[in-house]
Amino acid sequence: MGALNQPLAQLKDIHLPEPVHNYPVALGWWLLLAGLLITIIIILVKWQKRRRLSKAKQLALTQLKNTNDVDQIVTLLKWAAFQYFPRQEIAALHGKKLIEFFKQKLADKHQENFKNLCAEQLGNKYRATDNVESSSTLKQAAHLWLNQALPPKSLKESTQNKQGARR
Repeated sequence: MGALNQPLAQLKDIHLPEPVHNYPVALGWWLLLAGLLITIIIILVKWQKRRRLSKAKQLALTQLKNTNDVDQIVTLLKWAAFQYFPRQEIAALHGKKLIEFFKQKLADKHQENFKNLCAEQLGNKYRATDNVESSSTLKQAAHLWLNQALPPKSLKESTQNKQGARR
């Protein structure tokens, strides 16, 4: 038995290993954190750009709810168009040319509906009319145009191209 006790006597006391530090964290976690931060920044930038682009549209829709006069509706539509399109392109338009401008800015599937709703109301801007029905159909046409045509696709693409060129 003496021989068996000798190897046990040579054993040293149990000792704990040094504590493991939390830093540096593994490279994978740093990459995940960087990816998450980049994703959050991209989402915030796009959200802010979209909010800025649709600010005039939202203001026009809010004012449209409180407007029942044909003249005010047409003025509101032109104001909204000025916010997104070149002034010289719109300023001189009236009547059928204005209707055609608004119609061209809509997608093909909405053009006929817009034309049916506004009929000749945009052309009658400078004529005295007290027709409440014409005001409500023009209001529907204006709502359709504001929702479907603004902000224009070309404006969205041009801001995206500008940002892509900066990178």
